[in-house]
Amino acid sequence: MAANRPAVVLSIICCFFFLFDPLSSASKITLPSDSSKVSLTLYYESLCPYSANFIVNYLPKLFQDDLISIVDLRLVPWGNAKITGNDTFSCQHGPAECLLNTVEACAIDAWPQLNDHFPFIYCVEALVYERKYLEWESCFEELGLESKTITDCYAGGLGLKLDLQYAAETNALEPPHRYVPWVVVDGQPLYEVCSLEYQID
Repeated sequence: MAANRPAVVLSIICCFFFLFDPLSSASKITLPSDSSKVSLTLYYESLCPYSANFIVNYLPKLFQDDLISIVDLRLVPWGNAKITGNDTFSCQHGPAECLLNTVEACAIDAWPQLNDHFPFIYCVEALVYERKYLEWESCFEELGLESKTITDCYAGGLGLKLDLQYAAETNALEPPHRYVPWVVVDGQPLYEVCSLEYQID
């Protein structure tokens, strides 16, 4: 059973996101203390409404009932952007998306702990979800964060470097991503894992 534990946890997480109420006592997941965390990487783009919906309405469920204690969550803000040559790129939803992808990449770099950068990314994506993304800088004040580190990052060379790193990671996915949000759990795209049947005794 130990070898199948990540697959079982993955199946539970998949079903959790789409089928169960995370606040019900029946949805609590308990794993032995010696189990390793499940790796969950979200490949997304900042202005995609489906990505914003996933970040705002589904990812917070990981923090309820302490599911995050068994999940190693990584965010990769690149999505369907394309490198056009000479370290330049275009984004599916235009220049504002390129800016916000970079801003979110800079936030992840400046505040590497998930508990530090996720609230900022959640705030920005909540504004995207509400179609108020032009107000994204209000998240600094709302969360009591200093903006200079992020501003210097996206206006300087570090932002571009981070974008290109996320581009390389996204472009190296096997299988390649087909859409966003693209969720990879323990190295497997979520759509493939959810199609498998697991027996849980």
